[in-house]
Amino acid sequence: MENAISISEILGTIYGDSVEVCATADTSYDSGREKVVVTLNAFARRISMQGHGEHLPEPWLPPSERVAEHLAREDAGSFAKDVFRSWVKKVRASVPEELRLHT
Repeated sequence: MENAISISEILGTIYGDSVEVCATADTSYDSGREKVVVTLNAFARRISMQGHGEHLPEPWLPPSERVAEHLAREDAGSFAKDVFRSWVKKVRASVPEELRLHT
């Protein structure tokens, strides 16, 4: 399998702008099987001076997911982007309303 595309996005901040909520997608492609696999992840990380970059376990974040589809190589990129857009919506929706995700 070869890496096809990696996407990440900071969705916004919480806890007084000291923590970022992020979503990622890592895609690999198996040309022999014409199969694309997108691994989705979400995490919160500190952006304050103390503990900068430290990932925080937030129970409300969705667990990692993996999506696979049989596609031609030229369709893998657009498939990964579509899957990532859906994932971003899911991660945004998982943030409790009282935390108010600041974008």
